[in-house]
Amino acid sequence: RWDIIRLPSISYFVSILYQFYVLLLLHQQICALLTKSAALFQFKTHFPINQSASKDCEYSYPKTTSWKKGTDCCLWDGVSCDNITGEVIGLDLSCSCLSGTFPSNTTFFLLSSLRRLDLSFNDFRKSKISSKFGYFPSLTHLNLSSSWFSGPIPYEISYISNLVSLHLSYRPSIDLIGFQAPGPILTLEKSTINGIVWNLTKVREIDLD
Repeated sequence: RWDIIRLPSISYFVSILYQFYVLLLLHQQICALLTKSAALFQFKTHFPINQSASKDCEYSYPKTTSWKKGTDCCLWDGVSCDNITGEVIGLDLSCSCLSGTFPSNTTFFLLSSLRRLDLSFNDFRKSKISSKFGYFPSLTHLNLSSSWFSGPIPYEISYISNLVSLHLSYRPSIDLIGFQAPGPILTLEKSTINGIVWNLTKVREIDLD
């Protein structure tokens, strides 16, 4: 007499494989989230809070004070994430009272999925605009205006081919007696102008004044 051994059905194996796939995706998303959280938190540590850094804003508050180590960065003020992948796709730190020089090697540049970036109305103390700003392939909106950047606008800005809106202007402060404070100087080379004209074909708003 032979005993009949029943093997699991094909649907059972498919179910196991699917569960493994879901767990793998979840693991990858958690790892990506932890990496982005760490990158943002390290970026925060570069910039002390100084209320006068955003004095030209009608309303300002230090958004990064809500950023706590070990917590979900998608819940932090100014941070937007993709609902499916969990990637950081938006960073709005305008009028956030950030003060300090902008390091070219900051982990901030690891946020490769950014689509919207607004660092306007902070005080980056005449830092150069890093060429690494040109390596956000998905970026559609970039605003660095009135944040005390200085020096040449890097040619690499013209690499951001998906840009729809670009703001790099500076508005000088005017005190109560009408004195206009001297501001940083951004320069625009002819080669950079040509690159912007030829490569940024999707731009609908641009302010470089």
